[in-house]
Parts: sequence; structure tokens; C-alpha cells
Amino acid sequence: MMTLPSRRKPADRPFCRFSFLIVLACLTAPRAFALADEDTDKTSEEQDPEKVAMKAVARPAGKRYVRFDMKTHPSLRIGKWLRTDFRVKFQHDFRSFDPEVSGDEGETSNLRKLRVGIEGYVTKNFEYQIEREIRNEVADLFHLRVRPTHALWRDVYGNFRYFRRFQLRVGQFKIPFGMDQLHYSTNGEFVFRSLIGNFLAPGRDVGIMAHGKFFEQRLQYQVGLFRNDGWKAHMKDYERSGERTFAARVVIPPFQLFKSPRFLKSLQNLYLGGAFTESPITEGLRSVRGRTWVITHNYFDRINVRGHRLRLGAELNWTPGPFVVKGEVIRDRDQRLGQGLRGQDLPDLIARGWYLTTGWVVTGEKTEGGVTPRRSFAWGRGIGAIQLAARYEQIRFGSSEHPGLPSRSSRAANIFSSSERVATFGVNWYLNRFTRVQFNGIRELIEDVEKAPIRNQNTYWSRYLRIQFVL
Repeated sequence: MMTLPSRRKPADRPFCRFSFLIVLACLTAPRAFALADEDTDKTSEEQDPEKVAMKAVARPAGKRYVRFDMKTHPSLRIGKWLRTDFRVKFQHDFRSFDPEVSGDEGETSNLRKLRVGIEGYVTKNFEYQIEREIRNEVADLFHLRVRPTHALWRDVYGNFRYFRRFQLRVGQFKIPFGMDQLHYSTNGEFVFRSLIGNFLAPGRDVGIMAHGKFFEQRLQYQVGLFRNDGWKAHMKDYERSGERTFAARVVIPPFQLFKSPRFLKSLQNLYLGGAFTESPITEGLRSVRGRTWVITHNYFDRINVRGHRLRLGAELNWTPGPFVVKGEVIRDRDQRLGQGLRGQDLPDLIARGWYLTTGWVVTGEKTEGGVTPRRSFAWGRGIGAIQLAARYEQIRFGSSEHPGLPSRSSRAANIFSSSERVATFGVNWYLNRFTRVQFNGIRELIEDVEKAPIRNQNTYWSRYLRIQFVL
């Protein structure tokens, strides 16, 4: 592949100024929210006594029936039966590569995410969430060079929870498989999800799911049926890969199920889980694939498959105080029935991988439920929260059996094995509860140098600086 020097595009400059304004707004947001809370919570002694008396007669004591709340998110509330929270998610990346390569998203600057949405409830028994990606429109407005996305509508669903142990969710949302895919979003320790979370887990689709918690909220379960096999299995031009998909997931905290000794108290936050999905696969070049983070280059292309796809996964999540330890294993099996040159069945395609993540918030904040600084940067007269994190992972593709010589042909009985190992090192700076700056160094090692972004070059370094604002 031809290598080109990285350079800033003139069209990126307006958005760099826009990013600066976003960061400035992020720094001032906590103070603005605090002032809004102060105005809302004024005591009656600060108001006209006659007006206070008239209000007391006009309506019962307590909060206003219709009000706009700013304590956590901009929120419109009507009594106890309607709540609408307004949400914004913004991510912008600055990056460089070694060796230098050029891609289709801009060499040094990339608008990664810009989403708006609403969420809340209509009565306490019906929740809803609607979220849309608007980066295509913003990229056109600022003449930015980004990869357009066809997935404009993200989470769009309703959740009926009259029975807390048996809730029902209907709409478009993530298939319950893969801890990293389900919970990463905007609070992950790194710029990118893990390889298995991004390429083997299914992602979102339209479906219906029963979910809830048993044994005093300890055991969590999710069981669902979906129209297709998730966005991550999409083909070119947004064509679906698999057909209807059945998925199930269970998560338990084993040391909360019984009374444990005091010296095991730190294990109370240890969660173990397992999940699987099953779906038919339409015949064609519809298998899972392997891609690098460097210009998203395919080092393992899709091959011909037909039959069924089975995913199995196991997960571990431990958050003792300021530390975090996460790990996950996923195995994907794609059948290849009748895909031989003479129409014979071929050994299944097996894709499997794992990762291990560790992190430490050096400023002492707890990691369970996400890191929130005790004292915000600047106006909070603190430095925010600082987290150090590291992750090591591998993903591998190959045949379940190995008859004959290995080949890169899509019809080969013995598929030429291909794998990638990635080490990621990161520093996260939480300026306040809305804003985060991430620094990541990523080292990728590709086994098959013939399929690497640059032929016979198997090692690549990527450096990322991400500015994130989540309201």
C-alpha cells in the first residue's frame, strides 16, 4: 500500500475551532448546572412572604407540577408521570500513525461521534430512549472529511417494567452479547472497544427482549429474539448478514450470593457472566472479518459461509475501589455447508479472541458505575480525576479442522490462519462529570504480513487524543 505523510486538511480547521468551543462549554457546564440548581432551590425566606402564602393556597407544598430540571441532565418533568432527559454525545479524535499511512477518514483529525437524543419515562412503568447520529450533517456543514455512516438511528426502543423481575424491551437496541460491546459506549477506558467487542459481538438490531433481576437484584438475565444478526455483521451497503437471532445472557456476583468472610469483601464487586447467540446465515461472503485500527484495513476478508452462526462468550468484571479488572472471551463458529468447489461441506470457520484490561484511578475515585471526579477541574478548584489503563488482546481466524495445505481462498478447506495482537496504553483525564480527554498509544502486530496495510510490515503504532463531552 502506498504510504503518504499525515497532514492537516484545510477543511479540518473550522472544526478545530469548533472543538475548542465545545471544550470551553464543557468546562463551564458544571458551574452553569450548579447555578441552575441554586436558583431552583431558593428558600421561602428569600421571597416575598405574601407571594409565598398565595402559592401555598394555590397548590400543595412541594415541587412544581411542570418544571425544567438541570441537576443531572437538562430534563423536562410533568409531575411523576412524564420525564424527558435531553442528551448529547460528542467525540473528536486527533491521531497519528507510525509508519505513516493515509486513510479515508482524514489523516490527523476525525469527528468520531456526534449524537443527540432523549430518554425518560411515561409513567414509571414505561421507559423510552431515542438517539440519532448527526455527524454526517455536521461534517457537510463544516466540510469535514469523515466516513459517512448509514446507521443514523441508534437506540430507539420502549421498555415496559411493571413487573421489575420481568421487563420487556421492544425496538432497536444492542443484542445482549459481549460485555465490551454492551457497556463500552462513552465510558470505556480506551478510545476503541476491544477487537472481539467490535468485530465478533453482534451490536444493535431490531427485536424484543425480556430482562430483569432475581435474588434481591443479584442475578441479571436477558433473553431476546432479533430480526437479524446485528450491525457488526453488516455487509456492504448495509446488507444484513445473518437472519433471525436468538440471544441470552446471565450475569451474577458470586460473592454476593452467600455471606463471605471479611477478607473477601473486595470481591463483592466481582461479576461473572456468560452469553450466546444463534442465527442462520444466508449463503455468500457473509462471515465475520478481521480489521486493523490503522485506517480500518481488512487483514481477514469475509469468506463463503452457509448454515448457522453460534457465538459463545464469557466475561469478568471486577471494580475494587479505584481499580478495575476486566476480561472477556468470545468464540464464533460459522458453518460452511456446501461451500466446497464440488459442493461439499467444508470445516467451520472459527473466530475466537480475548482481552484483559486493568486500570487505576490515581486520584482515588471509585470505578464502579463510571469515574466521577470529586472536585472538577478549574471551577471546581481541583484537577479532576486521572486514570491509567492498559489492555492486551488477541483475535484469530481459522478452520475448525485442517485438511491439506492452508490457503487464502474463500473455498479452501483449510483456511490460512490469521491473527492480530494489540497492546493499548491509555491515560484518561476526567475534567468533570461531562468532559473527558483520552490519550491512547496502540501497538498492533499482524500475523499475515501479506494482508497487512503495508506489505511485509507487521507492526504498527497509532497515537490518539480524544476529546469527549457527554451531557
